[in-house]
Amino acid sequence: MKATQLLKGQHREAERLFELALSGVGDVRRVTDELTKHLLAHMLAEQVVLFPELLAIEPDLVGGACEEHTVARFEIRRVVSTTPDDPSFRARLTALRDLVMHHIEEEEQELVPCIEAELTDEMNERLGQQMLELFEALIAHSRRTHGATRAPQRTATAA
Repeated sequence: MKATQLLKGQHREAERLFELALSGVGDVRRVTDELTKHLLAHMLAEQVVLFPELLAIEPDLVGGACEEHTVARFEIRRVVSTTPDDPSFRARLTALRDLVMHHIEEEEQELVPCIEAELTDEMNERLGQQMLELFEALIAHSRRTHGATRAPQRTATAA
């Protein structure tokens, strides 16, 4: 699978999980945990596999994406440290969604065309495979280390 296809597919999955988590239906904590694991694995795969290949081609684009990842990790920590019944939970999840949706839009309008224009199909395919393998390994690791049980969540009151 090409890196560009993988990115778009993972973006659609993030959108789906945000919609489900914000719907308030079902186990919101479980969905939010799945969402945040997905986002963290996605960002790390981009930073470890994709971004080094693009740094020489588009340094400003890669630098901006890395900064957005830093902000997203901060927002993820705020969401996971807040229980779904806390009044600030929905606002924090919405802020994270808005940040991620902006990032997705930029990636799909700027990063994906750059990859398609600057990298060969073979390189796009190789990077996609490497990103997928790392993403799946990170997700599998998070399931093994966190399992079905969670430590009690503290309610974060400070912004």
